[in-house]
Amino acid sequence: MIATLAALAAIMGTASIAQPRAMPVQVAPIVERDLPATIRLVGSITPSATAMVAAEVSGVVLRINADEGTFVRAADPLVTIDPEPAQHRLDEARARLARYEARLQELESGVRPEVISRWEATLAEAQAQLRRAEFERERMRDLDTERRANSKELNDAERDHEAAQARLNQVEAQLLEARNGARAEERAAARADVAGARAEVARLTRARDRTVIPAPFDGVVVARRTQIGEWLAEGAVAAEFICLETVRVRVDVPQDAVRFCTPGTPASAWIDALGRSESGSIARVIPRASLAARTFPIEMDLPNPQRDILPGMTVWANVPAGPSGPRLMVLKDAIVASGTSKTIYVVRRGEAGEMAFPVPIETGIEIGDEIEVRGDGLAAGEPVVCRANERLHGPTPVVPTPLQYSPKPNTGTPTSAPARASAGAAGARP
Repeated sequence: MIATLAALAAIMGTASIAQPRAMPVQVAPIVERDLPATIRLVGSITPSATAMVAAEVSGVVLRINADEGTFVRAADPLVTIDPEPAQHRLDEARARLARYEARLQELESGVRPEVISRWEATLAEAQAQLRRAEFERERMRDLDTERRANSKELNDAERDHEAAQARLNQVEAQLLEARNGARAEERAAARADVAGARAEVARLTRARDRTVIPAPFDGVVVARRTQIGEWLAEGAVAAEFICLETVRVRVDVPQDAVRFCTPGTPASAWIDALGRSESGSIARVIPRASLAARTFPIEMDLPNPQRDILPGMTVWANVPAGPSGPRLMVLKDAIVASGTSKTIYVVRRGEAGEMAFPVPIETGIEIGDEIEVRGDGLAAGEPVVCRANERLHGPTPVVPTPLQYSPKPNTGTPTSAPARASAGAAGARP
């Protein structure tokens, strides 16, 4: 009895090895789209912006607020210069402005009423002195007519009268000046002094504020050019700063292909160091060729929210290189990458039913969720595994079901409708 059970177990084990259990997978069809020919070129990552952040004012470096490799938000401080000398100059300018404003206020307000009252009293006194001098002069003239006064007394009376008249004229002029106020020219000069002092205060306020050197945009410090305690001259570079929120892929395109690389044309880039692909479009074509290689630089802009795509990284870019033609496209999830090799699993009918067969492929242009594939025996409409493909190894029995998904918009137009490759596998058209 035991021997019989052992024999049955051996037979069942052999049968299970010979016919492995079918694996459930989700599939989507290969789609043929009318897209331009592409060329694969090596390129580099560059920052979208680079700034040599310089000092607007000179002074001694008080603090280094951000070290190399530090991410800094726009307007946050990078370097702080000692603000005390700038503050002293500003205080002096403010005091000078206050003096000029007080002088202008005095000129525009006119003389105080009590000052005018004092000059009016002085005028009355001068008038009284003139009347007394006139009386004394007339009296001496009468005495001289009667020969009862000598010439000295008459001369003194005449001179006293002249002095009293001059004194009265002086007081009248000063009273008139007090009543009329300052001349227009004096007020204009005082206003000019105030305007100049205000401009100086504004300039020195900005200079005081600029002792803190701010970040010009969101970015990362890549080089420090000064140290604490050093004298930083006006215009000297304090730090080198780059923006990583968006990076640029720069590729040199042969002259025969550059006419197909118009801004807005879809392109893609494979970043070796990160092992991932990024899709986008050509942002700009630089019309300056390398005379030795006869190539023209083109650039793509890639969003980099994680700031993990770093300047200097090597990329392989797929860019347009010819007129449009039929291209086989699959969902990116269908690609199984292992090192530098890439594979897709195509579902075809085998002797034991539906089988997923590995097909080595090369990839090309990326459009939205799709990527171009080139491999032996591929045809539009064939279903490829997009879910659970990482568990497949070699030809494997599968139970395919259509993958339900909402494709991202793309610019390719299907040139052939996907069809069922087998009775058990139907693909959803992207």
